[in-house]
Amino acid sequence: MKKILILALSIFCLGTTMAQENNTTREQMRQYLLQTQHKRDIAKRHLNSNIQLAPAQKQSSTTPKSAGLQLPANNWFPGEWEEVKAIVVTCYYDHLVPGHENDGNWFADPLVSGYADYYYGSYNNQRGGGPYISVPDTSNTNFANVFFYLMDAIQTGGAEAWVRIESAADSSIIKRKLQRMNLRSDNMKFIVGPGNSFWFRDCGPIAFYYGDQDSVAMVDFMYYPGRALDDSLPSLIEEQMGIPNYITTIEWEGGNCVVDGAGMVLSSDALYSNNADNYGQITWDGVNESSINYENKPSLTQAQVRDSLAHIMGPRGAHILPAFKYDGGTGHLDLYCDMWDENEFVFSQFPEHYKNWTDYKTAAKNIDTLCNYTSLFGNKFKRHFIPFPCTNAGGYFSSQAVYNAQFTRTYSNHTFVNNVIIQPCFSNVVNGQPSSEWDRLRIDSVAAAYPGYTIYPINVASFDGSGGAIHCITKQIPADNPIRILHPSITGNTEQAYTGTNAPITATITNRSGIQSAKVVYRVNGGQWNEASLTAGADNTFSSEIPTSTFTSNNEDFTTVEYYISATSNNGKTITKPMTASQGGYYTFYLGHNPAAGINLTDEQRFGQFYPNPATDRASIELSLNDGKQYEVLIVDLMGRIAHRTTLNAQGDIVFNIETGKLANGIYNVVFQNRDERIVRRLVVK
Repeated sequence: MKKILILALSIFCLGTTMAQENNTTREQMRQYLLQTQHKRDIAKRHLNSNIQLAPAQKQSSTTPKSAGLQLPANNWFPGEWEEVKAIVVTCYYDHLVPGHENDGNWFADPLVSGYADYYYGSYNNQRGGGPYISVPDTSNTNFANVFFYLMDAIQTGGAEAWVRIESAADSSIIKRKLQRMNLRSDNMKFIVGPGNSFWFRDCGPIAFYYGDQDSVAMVDFMYYPGRALDDSLPSLIEEQMGIPNYITTIEWEGGNCVVDGAGMVLSSDALYSNNADNYGQITWDGVNESSINYENKPSLTQAQVRDSLAHIMGPRGAHILPAFKYDGGTGHLDLYCDMWDENEFVFSQFPEHYKNWTDYKTAAKNIDTLCNYTSLFGNKFKRHFIPFPCTNAGGYFSSQAVYNAQFTRTYSNHTFVNNVIIQPCFSNVVNGQPSSEWDRLRIDSVAAAYPGYTIYPINVASFDGSGGAIHCITKQIPADNPIRILHPSITGNTEQAYTGTNAPITATITNRSGIQSAKVVYRVNGGQWNEASLTAGADNTFSSEIPTSTFTSNNEDFTTVEYYISATSNNGKTITKPMTASQGGYYTFYLGHNPAAGINLTDEQRFGQFYPNPATDRASIELSLNDGKQYEVLIVDLMGRIAHRTTLNAQGDIVFNIETGKLANGIYNVVFQNRDERIVRRLVVK
């Protein structure tokens, strides 16, 4: 463990049974802590306190540290959509002042191991400090239950839930709570050690593979000064789970990190301000309160930060984007951006109604910037959009200031767990679905953006205003023995390149034991599946083709092709790409007429995707029609027959509905067209 935790004074952290919480003040305090602990300005509140900066020569650890960290050879950082063996989480802990355990006015804020600041009523009323008591919150509040639903969702995704607890005895408390909620508790491990909070995405390690055996290790960036206990989470994992930990002095949070799994790393310029000062982490000698100090660290220029980040984990480049101004104070990319694979971004899309918001404009510029970068294969990144959350009444937020102060909601802040996405929603979940219609329909739209994934929704409305949700409180640990597949996918409106020719399929596929076999599996217009073997070439490349020149269709406009790649290693492991192929997650492209010909991306993104999709009774799509143009809407089956025709004449942000119960089961192309535009969205009716 980092030496900032020199002594773990467990005598001060004895568990206790807490009385039934009926105290309104304590619940208000909990909400205050939630909404302040994740905001960058508040998180550094100790910098304005009487804790002194340590002498420049003071070091808190014998572990070598540097900004330009040297990692082991042949390392690579996997994308979050790739296979994982565990997700690290915790539960919410009440930190109590001894002698005031049942007094809701008093609370402790852990500073270092065994020592906390004491407060009465609010952060403005500090009453000294000393030992504290940590108790898992097993109350039946929506907020406390989020963490237990997370543990269940992780196990549902076939991964282990690694739960950080304050004392070993807390494991029994956690499991009993899960059993009372009828949730899973059969695939869990516990990490014992103190902590400040639960924002594990930010303070946890960033894991990577290295060497010929694809061994797993971690990079440990410095977390916010003032959060020494959270900052030691990677060291706890190293000690108790046996994963090597490489420490760097760069201050960075995991929520501000996006990697493409192929050597490119992205962050926002909040990274620069975090490293501009010389405040390091808090240290102490474990005995004397007067020894609590901030470690001195060198300040870094923007160029030094960017170059060091590229050196550590971005050999294809480290790209730094302007941060959002009104996102709860974090400046993190994970509030609006993630990746589905190494070729495609998925973004939260601000409604046109918010076009005067500062962050609307920042988002538009950042999205254009990201999609003009080139992938590993030399292509521009593709983009896909998911909707923006609503108010509790299903409407628009009144202003950006109100949104920032009270909501900071996002559907992008979710977590991949193999073939499951743990998805934030903002209404009570009933029978696995959000109870509010506006919430449920938008979650269906999210599902359409991530083909084949099982969506596990969790109501995180109690996190409103904190600047974070599910992604922020979880941290992936990659799977052992990975089969890595890098593939320039053929998706969307790329069919003109393959008209009358065969579609080439290439992939780089590796495993520590070698690859026994690989194949592409494809079908046309929803028909029977066919296979073509991928032939091994130099440098772990495999290639084949889909014989599109042999495909015929009665549809004069479209032929729909779906495919996935399957690979089996010499040690007997098989994986597909997309990983969700067994659940209907395929790459899809079209042959024939190009439905997006002449349409620029700015216009294209004004048309969302149908949800739910597949649909049974009704499908909806969000449109931003700001030009006053009239559209003809055609619903065309795969035989080229028009099943329905109507006219759309509207302006502004609307939801267009199709009564799919009146259509036969099958795949349809819904065409929105006028003399200037032709935009097509696929819809499956079942």
